Amino acid sequence: ESQNQQKEGDIRKREMSSASPQEEQHDDPLMVSISGIRGITGTSFVPAVVTKFVSAFAHLQDDHSEEQTIILGRDSRVSGPWVERMVQAILMARGYRVVSVGVVPTPTVQLMVIRQHARGGIVITSSHNPVEWNGLKFIDADGLFLSPDKCTVLFAEADANPTGRCWRSYQRLGSCEECSDAAQLHIDEILALEYVHVDTVKERRFRVCLDTVNGAGGRIMKQLLERFGCTVIGLNLEESGLFAHTPEPVPGNLGDLCALVKREKADLGIAVDPDVDRCVLIDESGEPLGEEYTLAIAVELVVGRCGKRGPICKNLSTSRVIDELGAKYGCEVINTPVGEIQVAKVMVERGAVIGGEGNGGVMLPDIHIGRDAPVAAALALELLARHGGSLSSLKQSLPQWSIVKLKAPLRGSDPDAVIALLKAKWQGRALLSDSDGLRIDTPEWWVHLRKSNTEPIIRIIGEAHDEPSILKTCEEFKQQMRRKD
Repeated sequence: ESQNQQKEGDIRKREMSSASPQEEQHDDPLMVSISGIRGITGTSFVPAVVTKFVSAFAHLQDDHSEEQTIILGRDSRVSGPWVERMVQAILMARGYRVVSVGVVPTPTVQLMVIRQHARGGIVITSSHNPVEWNGLKFIDADGLFLSPDKCTVLFAEADANPTGRCWRSYQRLGSCEECSDAAQLHIDEILALEYVHVDTVKERRFRVCLDTVNGAGGRIMKQLLERFGCTVIGLNLEESGLFAHTPEPVPGNLGDLCALVKREKADLGIAVDPDVDRCVLIDESGEPLGEEYTLAIAVELVVGRCGKRGPICKNLSTSRVIDELGAKYGCEVINTPVGEIQVAKVMVERGAVIGGEGNGGVMLPDIHIGRDAPVAAALALELLARHGGSLSSLKQSLPQWSIVKLKAPLRGSDPDAVIALLKAKWQGRALLSDSDGLRIDTPEWWVHLRKSNTEPIIRIIGEAHDEPSILKTCEEFKQQMRRKD
């Protein structure tokens, strides 16, 4: 087992053990992983959990300098306000200057950490999880999420000192101030990219249907599109936190948006998740392009049309479309374990020109190295304007693969044992990667089997040119993953 696998395993073992005995007297999980902390508000995600992990983060980031800043933002979940006030209080009691940027995308907080030279950031969000969930994402001083090594230290500190330590006396308390222009800064930096031509996009006068699922993207996404001269037909733009549909931006949840695109005769539709780090596109006929093609379009623009050269990073669950584009333009494509920080740290190490994940997450170093839906939308509009045709024809100009994403419940199964058996079975018959679960590669198809960082499930993801055949293959693997011994 690789060192990285061991760290991942150690972190995942905490998923059901990081709560106190009082917090464990229920069936709701507290997910503790490199993707942060996530749980059900009122049962597994409670004030004691917030205190435990925020105070640990405050201790971890403390460099003992005179004034230390933490950027704090949140998505629009209805439980967000009480968590926000708790986080502010804990950080002030530890002597930090807290800059609260309000309801903004996660990538906006990442960008603000860099621009403010802060010690770190905290985002109160559970990303694509349903409305009853909430959580915490922790950002390091470089604007990236905490590395697996730092996560291990953070979780150990949280377990050792669940009520916190090193609280400041009255003479050394911190402060809290509000910042209302973080989203505007984010938009301005995107529009300042040298290969984003606002006037060219404006000439197309795109009609765009936008669904932000009542999350943190209502204002920033609408404002960004309007800066590009788009006519925006909004759906679920109110930042109420009462999600109009299951918030993960996958085709099965975007029926209303697809219908709206057709009814309004729009040029495209755009959907984002509640914390606005994932972006999914709908073509002019109301057909979803699929999450994978968001990153593919960004790669085609940056590497293909703009001529940038260098490594491209993606995770193991991301489409071969990216591999084919990399080969076409002479760029090395590097696969990493799943998780934004896993992709980000390799991007930094290898000097990647672009990266991301096949869930609609685009990571552009020219802005910051983090998944960013506003960036993804801007790059898509730029490429569509340069293409001159429809979004469906743009997709057809890219390599064509069909991906299937299935889930199986984690409870009642032994995925590690099954993965070990499958690894032995496929050894010598396919190219195998076990840095994150197990990925099986054949010339015709690939399948990736792994435990989720964000939900108590097993993910079964596969891809081939023929959708029916890969669906059948993935269903077969799903049945094998349900084995109890």
